[in-house]
Amino acid sequence: MSKNPDISVPPIPDEPPKVSLWELIFFFGLIGLTSFGGGLTAYIRRLAVTQKGWLTDEEFFSALAIVQILPGARVVGISVYIGNHLRGLLGATVALLSIMTPPFILVSCLGLLYFHYGENTDSKALLAGVTAVACGLMASMVFEAGQKSIRGVFDVMMILITFLLVRLAHLHVQYVILLLGPIAIWWHRPRPDKKDEAQKQKEAVS
Repeated sequence: MSKNPDISVPPIPDEPPKVSLWELIFFFGLIGLTSFGGGLTAYIRRLAVTQKGWLTDEEFFSALAIVQILPGARVVGISVYIGNHLRGLLGATVALLSIMTPPFILVSCLGLLYFHYGENTDSKALLAGVTAVACGLMASMVFEAGQKSIRGVFDVMMILITFLLVRLAHLHVQYVILLLGPIAIWWHRPRPDKKDEAQKQKEAVS
């Protein structure tokens, strides 16, 4: 039986790297102990994508887009995604517990000290410095994400419209996603390759 040349077999996706549960525990435990403020998502990307190579940029930013529209903290969603990607449900559970337990213990202890010494000038300076570092990490991730994701004028327009709706019109993020998401999905829908279409037309004529 001859094969139909018009039917293309999709490529088999690459298997995730082999990572032990102990590696996940150490990885996310270290992140929980050494990360600060709102730059945690950027920190995870730098370690998991750039250094470890456990995910590609496309996989990471796809996961980030998903967790952005779901309730809950982004870091929780990203951690669960990475753990599940590498070791399934058990990996997701280990990742979540590993990244949440160290900060929970530290914050519980430091919270008691803060309410007693929080008005100290040195404490305020420390918090201001940590905030600046977190903002820098987030700015770095936004720049790197833009290089990977922005593909043309349409994407720039969507960024500007989103900024105006959220920042100036004070529209809730979920409403902005519901409004602009279908438009972006339609614009980036899969389109047939013009070269393939031309080749098929030539084959049909011949």
